[in-house]
Amino acid sequence: MFSHQLISTDNLAFLTTFSEYSLRHFKRNFEKDYPKKVWRETEKSILYEISEISKNNLGFTQKVDELWQKDNFWIFKYDFRIVGMKKSTRSAGNRCIVFLDNLKKQAEILLIYRKTDLPKNKSEQAYIEAVVRNEFPSYYSATR
Repeated sequence: MFSHQLISTDNLAFLTTFSEYSLRHFKRNFEKDYPKKVWRETEKSILYEISEISKNNLGFTQKVDELWQKDNFWIFKYDFRIVGMKKSTRSAGNRCIVFLDNLKKQAEILLIYRKTDLPKNKSEQAYIEAVVRNEFPSYYSATR
């Protein structure tokens, strides 16, 4: 959940995209493991929910965990499930790490992964922090 509410006076959706890093390192694994239609619907669902985050109070649900927030910038973890699978969102272990710029109304999915994709020698939090700090230094510094 977010510790600070998104202030939205215009009721606009966030422009939500996948980072090049997430496409190169993680998204392709999901595309290989699920039928095209299933993954396409899951991807649409992820993009839609994140784009509507200020309208549907997603930031105040169990699907979102705020990692860092400063001023109008957030980095958060978003839990999702694959469309048509019977596992709950939380127990599915599928996650996105998202940078959100409330001023520009943009959200960028920095990482998309399964908990089983994480290295065994690091905690999830330590892994996320290291990747964001190394691959997205401007986003990291904007939220710290």
